[in-house]
Amino acid sequence: MTSVNPDYVLFHYPKPVILDDRVDWSLWRFTDESEYVYESKYSFAEFSEKSELLFAWLSDKSEEYRFTPVLEFDGLNKYIYETDFLECLLDRYPRIRLCLDTARLHLQDETDPHFDAKLVVHKFTKYAHIIHLSNAQVAADGIQNRHYPVLPELRPEEGWAPIAKYLRIVRQENRNVKIMFEHRSDRISDEQLERCYAWVDELLNS
Repeated sequence: MTSVNPDYVLFHYPKPVILDDRVDWSLWRFTDESEYVYESKYSFAEFSEKSELLFAWLSDKSEEYRFTPVLEFDGLNKYIYETDFLECLLDRYPRIRLCLDTARLHLQDETDPHFDAKLVVHKFTKYAHIIHLSNAQVAADGIQNRHYPVLPELRPEEGWAPIAKYLRIVRQENRNVKIMFEHRSDRISDEQLERCYAWVDELLNS
């Protein structure tokens, strides 16, 4: 990695994903069972202990090799969104930052009745280094149009993420965050793509 000299290195967190036993996770993409564990078999004590070790190790390595560790949220459970544990860790280890993925947050918002994506964006945007920006349409029969460019006409009542609401929170909480357009630009026309970029710029900078 030192030969590449990266600005940041991204890790999914937590891994394995800690799944709320009350939720149907069938729409979530996992390669195999090693990628997740249910909350009932993974205590908060174990989660906090291993997170402490991870943060200390990453912070040391980031200073030694001069990179920013960025943790991208995977599926979240109440250990993160109902406690201040992670916020306290991020305050104690300021070298470590977050990545928020709008499509991933929207998917959990649509499938997990205990989860509120807008509250999570409010809670963690100030710690974010980068936003992975794309849309996805969640319907009763599954997920459609993954990694779709964000456009103002994509309506939340039709299963699309409320991108405007997310980005207004981002503008309020962290004006310095980077935006990575993690979309499939080949799915729309050049004119639509320009409109996507102009709309995002307007939401963040007007």
